[in-house]
Amino acid sequence: MGFPFLRSCCCLVMLAMMVTGCSTVPQEDSSGSPAEESEADSDKNLSQEVAMGEKIHAHILSSFYPYTEPGMVQYLNKIGKSLTAHVKRKDLPYRFTLIYNEKIYATSSPGGFIYVTTGMINFLDNEAELAAVIAHEIGQSQFRDPRLSRSRKILDEITKTGTTVGPAFGSIGALAVIGLAVVHMAVTAQDKSPEERLLASDRQALHYLVEAGYDPQALLDLLYKFLNAGEEILPYFFDYYQSRPITHERFQSLQATFSELPLDGKRLSTYHNVYQETTKGVREIYQV
Repeated sequence: MGFPFLRSCCCLVMLAMMVTGCSTVPQEDSSGSPAEESEADSDKNLSQEVAMGEKIHAHILSSFYPYTEPGMVQYLNKIGKSLTAHVKRKDLPYRFTLIYNEKIYATSSPGGFIYVTTGMINFLDNEAELAAVIAHEIGQSQFRDPRLSRSRKILDEITKTGTTVGPAFGSIGALAVIGLAVVHMAVTAQDKSPEERLLASDRQALHYLVEAGYDPQALLDLLYKFLNAGEEILPYFFDYYQSRPITHERFQSLQATFSELPLDGKRLSTYHNVYQETTKGVREIYQV
């Protein structure tokens, strides 16, 4: 795989946008300022966001096999719950799904749906690193789209696109197409660039990790791990890298936030042994 994959996915997302004619300009009141969201609108948008997430979730489950071993499902949910206890958007029904796939991948969709592959589990070394992956996706879920109802037609086109052309891009293709499209939808709704959204999610993730008792260094370690992965591993996380690119700016932002974290008196851990024992069954799948 190479950069044609990303260009193709972006073209497909843009096509979906053009087909639906979705506006990316925020609504304004008569004074020219962005209109404030009423409580009724907020409840309506939340319901629409969760409904959109449910639709994407159904599409993903129809395209991939969830890894349903009870111990791993419980473990993933435990980590997710420990992190979401510290988020601002407590109204979302956060759900965590482990996808059986060799690709090193994680993504999120509207409504608090978080996805991690078994390939990612195999790639990581400890629970704090897995928590860092999940925390970043939870951070992505904190962005709200006050015009979410306008995105429903986009979702229909995205799911059709993912189903039709996803397999041409490999085993994770459909999920990658949807992941990129969801990021684009949220970015245009919030008037934020993908880079701004990425950095903001990182900053939030570091705080979630500390509050949940995880060593926040795990997020920095994770980026180093990707950068220093051998050539034989690169094809496995290419898709993840496209939506979560590792840049010099990202490192600088992480280091700046890390230096300001309130770590004094905190008991933080990576839970390496727990992770190795709990994920043993997953990792054995990939042992040669």
